[in-house]
Amino acid sequence: MKAPGKKSDSRVWLVWSLVLTAIFCLQGRLQAQDAQYGIEERIPWTTSKVQGSPDPALPYETERAFPQLKFNQPLVVATAPGMKRFFVAERKGKIFSFDYQDQGTSETELFLDLKQHVPELNEIYGMAFHPRFEENGYVYICYVLKPGLPEGTRVSRFKVQDANRLHCNPESEETLIEWLSGGHNGGCLRFGPDGYLYISTGDGGPASPPDIHNAGQDVSNLLSCVLRIDVDQRSQDLPYAIPVDNPFVKLPNVRPEIWAFGFRNPWKMCFDPKSGDLWVGDVGWELWELVYRVEKGGNYGWSIKEGRQPVKPGNQLGPTPILPPTIAHSHREARSITGGYFYGGTRLPDLKDTYIYGDYSTGKLWGLRYENQRVNWHQELANSTLKVTAFAIDDAGEVYIVDIEGGAFHRLAPIKESDHNPDFPTRLSQTGLFESTEKHQVAAGVIPYEINAPAWADYATAERFIALPPDTTIEVVQKRFWNFPKDTVLVKTISLETERGNPQTALRLETQLLHFNGARWQGYSYRWNEDQTDATLVPTEGDSIKLEITDAGHPDGKLNYEWRVSSRAECAVCHTPYQNYLSVLSFEEAQLNRERKFGDIVDNQLRALAHIKVLPESVWNESKGTKAHYLVDPHNTAAALNLRARSYLHANCRHCHRNNGGGGSTIELDASFDLEAMKAVGVTPTQGKFEILGAEVIAPGDPFRSVLLYRMSKLGKGRMPYSGSSIVDVEGTRLIQEWIERLPTRPHELQFEIARQRNRQVNLLEDAIQIEDQDFSGQKLQEVLGTTSGGLMLLNALDRQPMSEDTQKQIVRLATQGENPLVRDLFERFLPEDQRVKRLGQNIDHRALLSLPGDSREGKRLFMEMAGLQCRNCHRVHQHGKELGPDLTQIGKKLSRQELLENIIEPSKKIDEKYFTCVVELRSGKVVSGLLVRRDDAGVVLKDAKNELLEIPVQDVETVVMQKKSLMPDQLLRDLTAEQAAHLLAYLESLK
Repeated sequence: MKAPGKKSDSRVWLVWSLVLTAIFCLQGRLQAQDAQYGIEERIPWTTSKVQGSPDPALPYETERAFPQLKFNQPLVVATAPGMKRFFVAERKGKIFSFDYQDQGTSETELFLDLKQHVPELNEIYGMAFHPRFEENGYVYICYVLKPGLPEGTRVSRFKVQDANRLHCNPESEETLIEWLSGGHNGGCLRFGPDGYLYISTGDGGPASPPDIHNAGQDVSNLLSCVLRIDVDQRSQDLPYAIPVDNPFVKLPNVRPEIWAFGFRNPWKMCFDPKSGDLWVGDVGWELWELVYRVEKGGNYGWSIKEGRQPVKPGNQLGPTPILPPTIAHSHREARSITGGYFYGGTRLPDLKDTYIYGDYSTGKLWGLRYENQRVNWHQELANSTLKVTAFAIDDAGEVYIVDIEGGAFHRLAPIKESDHNPDFPTRLSQTGLFESTEKHQVAAGVIPYEINAPAWADYATAERFIALPPDTTIEVVQKRFWNFPKDTVLVKTISLETERGNPQTALRLETQLLHFNGARWQGYSYRWNEDQTDATLVPTEGDSIKLEITDAGHPDGKLNYEWRVSSRAECAVCHTPYQNYLSVLSFEEAQLNRERKFGDIVDNQLRALAHIKVLPESVWNESKGTKAHYLVDPHNTAAALNLRARSYLHANCRHCHRNNGGGGSTIELDASFDLEAMKAVGVTPTQGKFEILGAEVIAPGDPFRSVLLYRMSKLGKGRMPYSGSSIVDVEGTRLIQEWIERLPTRPHELQFEIARQRNRQVNLLEDAIQIEDQDFSGQKLQEVLGTTSGGLMLLNALDRQPMSEDTQKQIVRLATQGENPLVRDLFERFLPEDQRVKRLGQNIDHRALLSLPGDSREGKRLFMEMAGLQCRNCHRVHQHGKELGPDLTQIGKKLSRQELLENIIEPSKKIDEKYFTCVVELRSGKVVSGLLVRRDDAGVVLKDAKNELLEIPVQDVETVVMQKKSLMPDQLLRDLTAEQAAHLLAYLESLK
């Protein structure tokens, strides 16, 4: 800019003077601030002391095979008889081949561009060459068109060119078989030792809700199956034949192609070259990843079960009983299983005859050996960073791993440079992170930071720090995706007051480290000693800390509390192994964008972190915009209610409830999503309605129909948050309840019935609170407690409405002594610990329960009087009870104690045909069920679970289906104590 001349107005000089003075003052202020921050220059810090792993190394690592080759999202690898080549199908339609004998090869040959031939193709999922390929030149390809097409997943036969067998003739396509396309298509093709083609199919649905077509047990279609067809023969109507020994060829209304069924998304299968057994990796849903040794006619449970976990227990069972998984991996170690092959090579002799498989999400690889009808060896082999979508095997039996993200082949190799570090610091003081562990004073270069919305952790608080290697900065890949430098460490020290409300009693419980080794985040926890001078590394399986907490608000005034220190595997559940903002959770723009005190200066934390080059300047510059994404303290009442509630859900729930987060439902609780994108508001829950009329995940305007609030408010099974907490966050539930109340209401198909029930409960509750007569008010309260929504209403009244102490005690007594566990779970927190029920739950230890002595007289009382069991309403013993189910007068003579227990836990496993459940769908759309009493030209008569007759005129009947399922609910014992269950078994055993 041109300087002012002599004739310039003196006022211009004055303005310039003021501007320059302001600039110099601002620079001085920033420099002064930097000095007070203690961050004028970031002090270098190295993480060498925490490099590697404290745990013994796994026996293998992965190494790159064919390092000169790279493909674009490879999904399928096949081999052709007579050729020593791999044929690699890329996701979007191109198939290449290369010579697998040459590890240094860089040459590939285009076998087929199927996308060019079929423009509407979305993905290739499977490929197999005919066993007599050398004679006939046939190759079979499974590909998928857009989702939702009735015939959108297709298996076609192609023929190679006569002149060049490395090129396929696209015009030779002949479609053999088709089924519904969707999120789960299966699509794996394998020729068995019998020469027949085996085809896997998925349930045709998305990740969630589970099995939207109810295809898992429906054998009238091709979904959720392994099919077996003869491609060398033709039938009258089909371009293939059905082998005569297929298991269901003679059953009416069953697709004869089915070899086995009940799979969710069988992703890659193979045959054991020695036994001929078929092995399948099946992608799980909420809790489990599954591996099956598949039997002829086998039913593998989906979607009645996911492994052993009930999902839709009310669905009609298929034609054969459910078989258990051969291997089930918890979602704590796997998220998307990929089936593999049996190793037959010579390079790794210790793995001879081992079935090798892996997981797409975690990169873990396992091996198992199966003999004499059981798995006799199973071990994790390697912990890779690969996204495993396929395996390959050559003619020598060498197994390769295919990484879709890197587009490369890998293989197992004995570990050369173990990441096991025998000198890994076993005490926090040895990590170099702290100048003084006793004073909890971090070393120079370890930078403290604060977040907007801490997660609820049973009143615990946390101090947070980050350390980056010298001369490094976090890189922004996308707006909310950050890449962290190798050897970044995040630190969190968790403290808990042993006297609620008294900060002087706070004890440091653990310090957690997240170390980024350049490929994945590794989590470690150090448990503080009683003197609070140092902390010791906990074992890989985790630890627990038992404390006695003084709490004036607790019924006892004190409580025995156990803090769980997570295992290394549990750390990886939330802190995923990949390098983005979801790995570190709290170190993100939305959490860091806040004012913070630096000495005597208050400034924006992002600006400070950008100034010292922890973050790039772009993060700070963009955050100043009006559309910046940020969170707030959920308990800051000065902030907007919607922002507070969304911040709470973001901090506590979104790490699981997000795409591929591991949560069972597909709701999105990240605060950046709008209400519709959350897929939770006004949405029917997929994981149970808890007997709530008109239940929705979030019922706008009606918190008492909102399953999200119910789960937050309860103790016991189904409580949320799933991990990291065992105490209800009362303030948090109030916040979410108030937020739901303020959401605009939406119409519901049951709104009149809901309104009628709610008005009745409100009137009863008002009467009960106002009237001092305990007997009268007790009757009113009992009716309110008759529903889960009523229980939530009463819980809200206890927390927010004025009432006498006697009324409060009466509500708690009636709720906790009632027989409805769904309501009891809401009020158990008001009881002293020794009065809380220790329930069996779903995972019952049969052996331990059978070893308990029981009192048959007490068991008789439970049988006859305990409403939660309702045994007397369905079964008759001598002259007592009703005759809906079998007469139990001589049941102890027919069944052993163990058989009695098995029949109670799984009542549908062995069931007389006359006790099958009859399901009637009415023309109105309503569905009723019960035991079939009569069916004739006049209609259908059922006896329902209340032992009442339902007469349905024929003109109202749409369909009638008989289910091989008992009216008696599964897991009837789960809400009993072990002692109660033992008493009941003793009584039944005595009936001889």
